[in-house]
Amino acid sequence: MRLVSASTWAIVALLLASASALADFKVHLPDAETGEFELEEVGSYGASGNPFTDNEQSFVHELGYGVNDWWHTEVEFETFRDPGPGNHLKFDQITSENQFVFTEPGEYWLDAGWFWEYGRGLVQNNPSETTFGPTLRKQIWGTIDTVNIFFEKDFGARADGHMNFQYAWETRIALGTPVEPGFQAYGTVGPVGKPLPWNQQDQRIGPQLFANISDIGPGSLKANGGILFGLTPAEPRYTLRWQLEYELHF
Repeated sequence: MRLVSASTWAIVALLLASASALADFKVHLPDAETGEFELEEVGSYGASGNPFTDNEQSFVHELGYGVNDWWHTEVEFETFRDPGPGNHLKFDQITSENQFVFTEPGEYWLDAGWFWEYGRGLVQNNPSETTFGPTLRKQIWGTIDTVNIFFEKDFGARADGHMNFQYAWETRIALGTPVEPGFQAYGTVGPVGKPLPWNQQDQRIGPQLFANISDIGPGSLKANGGILFGLTPAEPRYTLRWQLEYELHF
């Protein structure tokens, strides 16, 4: 029995290692504003009763700039700790991120954009990766709903060779108040055309709060955060996430 248990957890640990690089919990919006400079922090902490899915940590530090009204670009410095015993927080990737906007907000029935990023792996034997796909937003029935439909491909000697499907969903209740409630959901499904079994997918969902605070010094602050509940054994049972964005306009 002890040998079976150890083998089971070893398999789980390998699956988690392959999915952990995707734990950047941020919904990307189809927005760009000329001359906007931003400082952004995105973080998360995952906790679980299972030692192999416990103590997952992610901290991403970002610098962004609105080149024009259809292109927003960022550089990201990513640190991550794989869940499980004996792991440590590492500065593991530097990333170029770009949002291309196709429509003005509210111009058509759907706000649409295209996301593309390239991340250079900095830890030995970790692959580099590219992620791309549409960013879509719709206001309906008093809510603002945003969906990211992304495809991710690794590069390098340790790349898995697959094109992987990911998604992110955000619904915010548009109350017109400084703080508004909503929820977010994130999923890593696996290779396109050959998804992982449900119990091996990373699926998280939970309530969030969204805040906009103007006139803080020369800029304004946007913040959101909350808790995500793991829906399968492949991720922590609970994940606390937060996103802070300080914007300056020139």
